[in-house]
Amino acid sequence: MKPLSFRLRIALLSAVISGAVLLGLGAASWFLIQRQAVEAMDTELRALGSRHPGWLASRANFERFRGSLAFIFGEEHQGQVIFLVKDARGQRLYLAPGWPAGLDPDAIDGALADAPTTPGQTATNADGLPVGLGRGGAGRGGRGLGFGGGRGGSPVVFTKVPRFFTARSADATWRLGVMGNDELRLVVGLSYEPVRSELDRLRNVFLVMLPAALLLVGGGGWLVAGRALRPLKRIRQMAERVTVRGLDQRIPASHDDPEITALIQVLNGMMDRLETSFRQATRFSADASHELKTPLAIMQGELENALQAAEPGSATQQVFTNLLEETQRLKRITRGLLLLSQADAGQLRLAREPVPLSADLEGMIEDARVLTAEAGLRLAAELQPDLWVQADRGLLHMALLNLIANAVKYNEAGGSVGMTLAIEGEQAVVTVCNSGPGIPAADQPRIFERFYRGDQARGRTTDGLGLGLSLAREIVHAHQGRLVLRESRPGRTCFALSLPRLTRRDAPGPAVAADAARSSASQPGAGFAD
Repeated sequence: MKPLSFRLRIALLSAVISGAVLLGLGAASWFLIQRQAVEAMDTELRALGSRHPGWLASRANFERFRGSLAFIFGEEHQGQVIFLVKDARGQRLYLAPGWPAGLDPDAIDGALADAPTTPGQTATNADGLPVGLGRGGAGRGGRGLGFGGGRGGSPVVFTKVPRFFTARSADATWRLGVMGNDELRLVVGLSYEPVRSELDRLRNVFLVMLPAALLLVGGGGWLVAGRALRPLKRIRQMAERVTVRGLDQRIPASHDDPEITALIQVLNGMMDRLETSFRQATRFSADASHELKTPLAIMQGELENALQAAEPGSATQQVFTNLLEETQRLKRITRGLLLLSQADAGQLRLAREPVPLSADLEGMIEDARVLTAEAGLRLAAELQPDLWVQADRGLLHMALLNLIANAVKYNEAGGSVGMTLAIEGEQAVVTVCNSGPGIPAADQPRIFERFYRGDQARGRTTDGLGLGLSLAREIVHAHQGRLVLRESRPGRTCFALSLPRLTRRDAPGPAVAADAARSSASQPGAGFAD
């Protein structure tokens, strides 16, 4: 699974953190609003019960109290207010019409605690008057033991600590308040449904707005992360331009952020050191290869003269022959190293010309038949005729000969070598296959590395330093082509070399093609690189 980009992770993290914060704030706000609404209902219940408590002094006033509640709340709120009157022993004295089904009035606990007082302090009622006094004063006769005093007696007051709770009926929820004194209990209830509806509306609005808020937060995080990563993007773009041909490229200094400025300075310093080391290594490789060419050429000439002067069949002639072969091998190695150093520095010069690839491969196959016959191998070829490419003929021959040489060297007794030339889209593709044990999977990623030879290759008696495939790939890359390991399994290994082909319109005419074919046939082979 492809990992998420840093910018997307920042946006998602911002949205998640903001969502968690918003959910926490929303839950806390909802809880506080609910609590405030419940407290407001309790205050209203307390006010309803203590507005005219004298009306409850006799049974005749119960209906009057109900009418007063209906007048206060209006016709549109019918059924949202209920009340119940009990005596101190819990016996029902009055049940208002419209009492909700499923809410048992006898199950409502009327027990109330006495109002707390401190020494020297008189308990007061809801109006702030001493317990036992209403707005009209003490009156005559004092407070009775029934529902109120006699004629001229004081109105009923609530001397107990009121209690409020929520109860559920068959189809609604109610907030109930229980108030009373030593003789009477009044239960007043308000419908909780309006409060519940308002809380549900607030919750729904919050849940609808939350995704939009998170989207805005995520978008803001995306923009902020993009702005923060803009300097890193410039650094990446500049680093991509730092190639072999552009080692002098440096990241421009930025004075926006101290952290980014420090990072740029470190990267530029690292690239300075890398450029210096690379230039030194490339120069050493090129200089060493160039300086070795002259003494090796002299050694080869001297050995050839000594070989001609030696007695035929003598031990001296055999020594000179061996030395000459090793000298020629050293020349091939130094030439390969020189070409690789030039490729590293981006200075591999190509003498491009139209090359008749089909005709050149036919000539190489004739040379390869000699090698395969000596090694006891079979050679099969299938070439698309009249295919041309724009290339440096000498270097292209070297790359192709390296592939053929490897197919012959790393084969098995009685094996085979196969070559094909075909058109794939706009590419001319040369495929070289050979039998054998195949390249182990662990070695396949490294076969194009310089001086790398797999365990099987190191264990063989064949010579080589592991420069052939690396040199061939550099040559093909310089021609804007590709060299890849197409297949490797026990019994079959295939390399594919692809180059942009010349179309029929761009290819030379028949006379030029014939001359090129004759030139290719008469040109001496470039030799098999190590």
